[in-house]
Amino acid sequence: MEIKTERLILRPIRIGDEKEIHEYAGDKEITMMFWLPNETFEETADFVKRNAQDWDSEDQTDFEFVIVLDGRIIGGCDCDLGHSEDRSYATLGWIINKAYRNRGYASEAASALLDFAFEKLDIDKVYAQCDINNAASFGVMRKIGMKCVNDKGTRTYPRTGITSGEYTCLITRGEWEKKRK
Repeated sequence: MEIKTERLILRPIRIGDEKEIHEYAGDKEITMMFWLPNETFEETADFVKRNAQDWDSEDQTDFEFVIVLDGRIIGGCDCDLGHSEDRSYATLGWIINKAYRNRGYASEAASALLDFAFEKLDIDKVYAQCDINNAASFGVMRKIGMKCVNDKGTRTYPRTGITSGEYTCLITRGEWEKKRK
């Protein structure tokens, strides 16, 4: 499975990706991306192994992709059904290596994930969330057609104990179809 965009390839995470993934996942400045295995290289290797194996599972709920530009992994993104017991909606997430930010890659990858969610997974709603201080991710959500449905959420970062505000954005199948026309 590969998703091709104008400039990028989104492909399943696989064994051998550890070094490039750890380059951005191990960046200590990315404190708001608490789901990443960013403490040690071994933690990243376990993350890669677990997610590569998930692609072979019939019960897969979290579709972890790497974002590839000119043969180099520049980030990661996922489409996760695991928050929805009946698999009626997905949540999206993305991260770009800081050396490649502010060039539209996150928006391009997130837009391709929307297509994947609505076309391949056949769901009706897609959500994304970000820290209220993460203007770049909030901008990506708006750029791909999502609308803020909750600006009163909070999140607590397990490694620091810090609590921050959270935006939740949504796009429905109908809104996505209108946007594509």
